[in-house]
Amino acid sequence: MRTLMGRLAGAAASVAMVVAFPLTANAAEKADVTPAPTTYASAASVATDPGLRLTGDQAGERATAAPPVAKKPATAQASWYYHITSSCRGYENSIVRGADYWGGGVRTTSSGTPVSCTSGYVQGCGISNAVGCNWNQGGRIALSSMVRDMALLAAHEFGHNWYGHSAQGCASWNSAYDVMKTTMC
Repeated sequence: MRTLMGRLAGAAASVAMVVAFPLTANAAEKADVTPAPTTYASAASVATDPGLRLTGDQAGERATAAPPVAKKPATAQASWYYHITSSCRGYENSIVRGADYWGGGVRTTSSGTPVSCTSGYVQGCGISNAVGCNWNQGGRIALSSMVRDMALLAAHEFGHNWYGHSAQGCASWNSAYDVMKTTMC
């Protein structure tokens, strides 16, 4: 009986550590980082101002942590997999560049996150004029060729595997924080 109680206590402690770890990891982030928007289903949209809006472009579950403000690319914790569908013919190099920005990405022929492309707006992401969407943090990604920098859009959408939007403003290659901004100018 004593051994059984010890094993149950050990198992309960293990489960508690697994559940508590993500909460303590998020608690260690900088307090000055702007949290992600709270809407669940919407998409990158075309704005009337300087560029293409990427407001709330992650459908499904939201990534809540903003990327660091550092001037170097963020790196993923472990390998992650994606494949580019035939609808992206001609954009493969740009998409790979966007995926490579985060590190750890492994391009495969048919497994991992499917990445598809369209010449118009992305459908099914919560708004009618979406130019990019990441469903369920890497479940599926869709990109529109309507943007000027497909690699930056791909990096932004792949970034939603881990992060929400960092801040309002123009997305750029300056840092992970800037890649995850809300507008492509």
